[in-house]
Amino acid sequence: MSGRGQGQSVLVVDDEAAIVELLEDAFEASGYRCVTAPDGRAALERFMTHRVPLVVTDVRMPVMDGVELLRRVHAEAPETAVLVMSGAGDVRVAVESLSHGAYDFLMKPLNIPEIIATAARALEHRELLIERREYQALLERRVAEATQELSETVRRLQDTYRTTLEALGSAIDSRDVGTHDHSRRVRGYSLAMARALGLGEAELTDIEHGVLLHDIGKIGIPDAILLKPGPLTPGEWQVMRTHPEIGRRLVERIPFLRGAVPIVYHHHERWDGTGYPLGLAGPAIPLGARIFAVADAFDAMTVDRPYSRAISVEEARERIRAAAGSHFDPAVADTFLSIPVEVLQAIRDGVLDECARRRAAPADRPAPGPLPARAPEASSRASAA
Repeated sequence: MSGRGQGQSVLVVDDEAAIVELLEDAFEASGYRCVTAPDGRAALERFMTHRVPLVVTDVRMPVMDGVELLRRVHAEAPETAVLVMSGAGDVRVAVESLSHGAYDFLMKPLNIPEIIATAARALEHRELLIERREYQALLERRVAEATQELSETVRRLQDTYRTTLEALGSAIDSRDVGTHDHSRRVRGYSLAMARALGLGEAELTDIEHGVLLHDIGKIGIPDAILLKPGPLTPGEWQVMRTHPEIGRRLVERIPFLRGAVPIVYHHHERWDGTGYPLGLAGPAIPLGARIFAVADAFDAMTVDRPYSRAISVEEARERIRAAAGSHFDPAVADTFLSIPVEVLQAIRDGVLDECARRRAAPADRPAPGPLPARAPEASSRASAA
């Protein structure tokens, strides 16, 4: 048996000195280093000092019994291997100790070769538990690292998408006379309203995409109509009004942009049903399109265009208030009117980037509450188109 313990330490606990001496000699002969104690309390003190990997303890002892010692040891070091010794009358208590994490129990009178063999198995089991725990911890670290890397990759990809869409929105604006920076401003107003309505991140993203791409269908409108300096003929208006359908067909083919379709397709619908392309009315109009309608009208009224002079923010707000219930969803209009004038001016002037503010907002903000009924739309040739 000599050398089997390979220098491992064992704590032997029993109130019978003869048993302690017998086990001490047996374990040391098998290559173990022994620490001994006459009761559970003394054993716990020695365990806290020596942190042995293996404890062999009697059940019935004064001061602190073996089951309580087992609980205390495992509370400090759950991987510790514990063998419980029991006389014939203590079998029930010994079995109970198994439910508290003992590896095995040994019947008295003791069989020394069996004890040494069981101790070796208990230590092997302990090593497996430690390896499993370390492997689990390693897996968790790797998963956390991979998740962090994936999150960073997704963030970079989203930034790339956003930059691309912003460039595309600017390119679309540049084709329509007098609408420079229009998409940036309307995005800011729309996101401010959407945040005030309590919409979630996914909905904010869909609104952002929809605003940036709302006029993408105009790439299918001939320049002779789109860039015409004078009034359009009825036939030309008929062509101009196909741009929502053209935009819908373009955007719905791209999976990550499908959430933008409601704004792209319905941004010229009106709360009273007189808009296009479908003549939807009231809550049948998608919420994103109702939000966009107010933002688009406000921008059209507060920025100089070749065919119209800008009016003040206060006057534009009053016009939106007056059109609530006809042009616009009353609840969305009320939400817009609740936004401080200074915020609207900051977005208009490029001082406040509502998109950047949204991305910087804490991810764990309170969940949105119930949404009110809501609505759409604009003024001037740019808005009507």
